[in-house]
Amino acid sequence: MLSLIVQFPGVQPLAIRYRSAVLGQSDLIIRAFTGNAHGFVQDEIMKEADFWGQFGQVALDGWENKSAESYQNEVNQVLQKIHQHQVQKVVLSRTHFMPTKAADASATFQSLCNQFPNCTVFAFHHDHFGSWMGATPEVLLEGTDQGFRSMSLAGTRLSGGMNWGEKEIEEQKFVTKEIHRTLKNLGGHVRRTPQTTFEAGPVEHLMTWVNTDNSQLVAFETLEALHPTPAVCGTPTPAALAVLHEIESYPRELYTGYLAWVKDTVYANVLLRTMKWHANGIQFFAGGGITKDSVPLNEWMETEYKISALKDAVQLK
Repeated sequence: MLSLIVQFPGVQPLAIRYRSAVLGQSDLIIRAFTGNAHGFVQDEIMKEADFWGQFGQVALDGWENKSAESYQNEVNQVLQKIHQHQVQKVVLSRTHFMPTKAADASATFQSLCNQFPNCTVFAFHHDHFGSWMGATPEVLLEGTDQGFRSMSLAGTRLSGGMNWGEKEIEEQKFVTKEIHRTLKNLGGHVRRTPQTTFEAGPVEHLMTWVNTDNSQLVAFETLEALHPTPAVCGTPTPAALAVLHEIESYPRELYTGYLAWVKDTVYANVLLRTMKWHANGIQFFAGGGITKDSVPLNEWMETEYKISALKDAVQLK
């Protein structure tokens, strides 16, 4: 069984219990960064208070937090691949574990809802996946009156910045072009909205909607065609994946996978700004896009900003 609580932007939280199902008959799909997708159908609406009983009850055995020096060394390895023209962009990430037995999951969920009003705030527990929580700004696929749209979201700066740098602009263009190409290959007329700034708590991102008028797209097939976008992997995708397998030194699990509601209408979020809850602490995940103009220290600091925003949301008992 899968227990999930979610608050979409501007909507009250809803807690639901799901049971496993084949993908073609699913209401909900969860996919890790790599591996196979898992389907679920709705079983019953839950009381929010009942949701938290099993959440974060499994301890994490052993961990090692990456140092700033080690992460910057990995960034330099990626930059070498870029300068050798093996890839154009790689999204390098890391995890950070905060030992604690005093974290309050329910209060933290509410804190995320308050701090990230423009994001989809989620928490779910499954015996296989574990207990996850987060506030994701990125929409992988959404049904519209005209067809579907996907969000190109990339480039990061602290909220309130005046101008975007060339590095961030180039980073986001990679994502927009690849999403446009993918949807175009699936048929229909594809158009883009003007580039805007998206507020996600203490940081901002560059954002463009890529729309298609092809209303006949099959949800799961389209999700798999889009995933992973250059916003969470890099470009070209096969080469970026190969670099990540070589350099990124931990399993991402569900981080940068997706959570997709596919009954009646389609709404799928990329699993970003995530934390995995354990009986003895919280594991945070964060990353950033490395391009030819990346500065290793700046890339480390970007992950620090993202992890710190989640840490600030954690409430103690």
